[in-house]
Amino acid sequence: MGNIIPYIMSVGPWSWLILGCILLGLEVLLPGTFMLWFGVAAIVTGVVSFLAPIGLELQLIIFAVASLISVLIGRKLYSSNEIASDQPLLHKRGAQLIGQSFKVTRAIESGKGKVKVGDSEWMVKGEDAELGTIVKVVALDGNTLIVER
Repeated sequence: MGNIIPYIMSVGPWSWLILGCILLGLEVLLPGTFMLWFGVAAIVTGVVSFLAPIGLELQLIIFAVASLISVLIGRKLYSSNEIASDQPLLHKRGAQLIGQSFKVTRAIESGKGKVKVGDSEWMVKGEDAELGTIVKVVALDGNTLIVER
């Protein structure tokens, strides 16, 4: 293992380009956009090393900075590509309930109670209401429905 550093140093900037290509190849075999950004950073480091002869320490710093920058750029690119859905509330059960009316199953006292939603009960907050009162969901606070008469 001790012989690998002198070997890498003897290959020079090519070692960064080879590492970048290996990481990009691994990204193709094991997709997940994780190694892609480090592969890009390694290639950038190799190109900079070709343009200006620099020591290993500076090369490692360039690789670290290029990795950070490429990961941030990648996150920005992928976060802006959210797919629009025809059902934006599909996995947001509480948000789907806004605007619907339900029967109070545990009286709302001191601003808290429960309503029956399908085959389950949900905690609610709102003005006091007696058992059996119909209330309308107007908002959501975590897993608690905000209701009004």
